[in-house]
Amino acid sequence: MVKAGGDCPIIFSKTRTQECNIPIFSNGTENRGLYGFTDKAAIEERSITVAARGTIGYCERRLKPFVPIIRLLAITPKDEGAYIYLHQVIKGMKFKKNGSVQQQLTVPEISFIEIPYPNSSVLSEYNKLANPIVEMIERNISENESLTKQRDELLPLLMNGQASVNYHFSVLFSPYYIIYRDQYKLYDMKEAIIQAVLDGMRAVLTENQLGLLTDVTRKALSECEITPKATEEEQRNKENAELLGAFISSKKVEGCSDKTIHYYKSSIEKLIVAVKKNVCDITTNDIRCYLAEQQEQRGLSKVTTDNLRRIYSSFFSWLEDEDYITKSPVRRIHKVRTDALVKEVLTDENIEVLRDSCQELRDVAMIDLLLSTGMRVGELVKINREDIDFQERQCVVFGKGNKEREVYFNARTKIHLKKYLEQRTDSNPALFVSLKEPHTRLTISGVEVRLRQLGKNVNLHKVHPHKFRRTLATMAIDKGMPIEQVQKMLGHVKIDTTLHYAMVNQANVKIAHRKFLN
Repeated sequence: MVKAGGDCPIIFSKTRTQECNIPIFSNGTENRGLYGFTDKAAIEERSITVAARGTIGYCERRLKPFVPIIRLLAITPKDEGAYIYLHQVIKGMKFKKNGSVQQQLTVPEISFIEIPYPNSSVLSEYNKLANPIVEMIERNISENESLTKQRDELLPLLMNGQASVNYHFSVLFSPYYIIYRDQYKLYDMKEAIIQAVLDGMRAVLTENQLGLLTDVTRKALSECEITPKATEEEQRNKENAELLGAFISSKKVEGCSDKTIHYYKSSIEKLIVAVKKNVCDITTNDIRCYLAEQQEQRGLSKVTTDNLRRIYSSFFSWLEDEDYITKSPVRRIHKVRTDALVKEVLTDENIEVLRDSCQELRDVAMIDLLLSTGMRVGELVKINREDIDFQERQCVVFGKGNKEREVYFNARTKIHLKKYLEQRTDSNPALFVSLKEPHTRLTISGVEVRLRQLGKNVNLHKVHPHKFRRTLATMAIDKGMPIEQVQKMLGHVKIDTTLHYAMVNQANVKIAHRKFLN
């Protein structure tokens, strides 16, 4: 099969991704001149390429698929055994060049070339002789490239005195070899230390004494493991990780949930990576600039920005309390003012439409339980069948911080829950499980997705579990339930939180005004 390649692909990525994992080489030579990555290969695996422009006729074997940007003709043999044979034959050919402005080689021209092709037995004998030779040539090329790389690394070190050819340069081949590194390689510094000692003592010792000193020093260092001094960045990262780890440990001791701890840790790590400073040196301006940058680049809401500010305040206040810093830099960053938006609640009509649209008993029972108890979705998914007390129409839930409380449901919820549990055939102890086998416990995201789907089916937007909680709080206050009892029912520590949930009906405010002030 013969085809041309060389056009820049439409789908392109500078880095390797799951979609774009085929390399693009700018000069057509495999593993050289990496330009980027794309999704489809122009040159297939085990193909033979011929340069169509420039050095016309230049021939190479390609072991892996890739995309060249320069013009190449690719020949892919159908018989795998003919790969090396065809490469040697094509390599020795002289190709005719066409084109008045720019000479080039085309697919039709190479397709009409007649190539002698041996039978299978002759080809097999040829491969037995040629394959070992080709493998040896490739191995030699690889070794030459490795030696050239070592030469390029050592030559500057020899020129500036960091490495020496004294002692017949056996240092490179002894068990105590020197490996110089950049940030990605690891040093073995023993011979470098010995050489430094010898250079310092050369003026006062004879050659025999220097040789004895070399042996003694080498023997002493053979029992030691020497590692290079950490760079400033490595040292900073290590110190920051230790402080963050200690802070996270303190939060675990305080009883924070795993979800809260993960949020704290990821948020602080992102700040540290962005600022690139020791946490004890981070200033108020660093944090302000980071928050402003996050708002601009990621489009964070004011609520999310203030959440980040509170997390950083907690972290730096802990550093201050533990005497790592004298004053928290977050003290001068004030609370972010958020917009006071009136959040929607479900009307009686919305609730009935949702109930009528349910095709499964589970969904009806779930909606009724959320609406009559006002429990959080995280509390809902943790409930087991045995937690339900149908006689008293109540159940025990575990809220934030593993706080236990009782919630109460109405008669409608009781009936629908009983019907749902009676028709279940699984043995899962969870109150709500998936509809399909193996009937696993519903997750928070599972409940959210299901309610969102039910809402879309009846053209109700933004139907989510928390909306039922807010609806219950608003209904309770509208009907005159004392705010302290609403607080207890919802499981809030602070009454201010309850006031945020309860959307007081404006019509009720008007009636109350006439009743008490007119």
